[in-house]
Amino acid sequence: MLAGCKSSPPTELASVFIDNGPSAAPDNVQPVRLPVSEIPLFVSPRAVVMAERISAVSVVTAGEADLRQEYVMLVLDAASTQDIALLTRDAIGRSFVLVVGTEALGIMRIDRPIGDGRLFFHVEQKGMSNSQAAFSVAGKIGRMIEAVEKARKK
Repeated sequence: MLAGCKSSPPTELASVFIDNGPSAAPDNVQPVRLPVSEIPLFVSPRAVVMAERISAVSVVTAGEADLRQEYVMLVLDAASTQDIALLTRDAIGRSFVLVVGTEALGIMRIDRPIGDGRLFFHVEQKGMSNSQAAFSVAGKIGRMIEAVEKARKK
């Protein structure tokens, strides 16, 4: 159950994990694969951002003019923003992995410390274009945010 919730949480919670790489100790990783590219990832067993710490979601277009694509942007609450800022100072070169329900759907390469609480994920879903997948995943996360807020108010 979510912290502070008095009722059941939504069934498709979104969380952010960090990729530890294949060389991490076996008890310190859980292997997952992205659904389309099948990129293998080795995530930590504990999320670095729990569902109740995601305060907003949107779809944004970014990238070079000829390589623009849609990304799912998560906005974190203040506590997670601070945690991520500290974590990313030492995690450059690793990746964040977006998990919705039990499925890894997105990846974000950490190329600098992130202090603004905004995480941008390239997402995938089988049978969908980049744009369709971004809007589908953002919709799921948006519904989750609403359900978490509703559960907090009860």
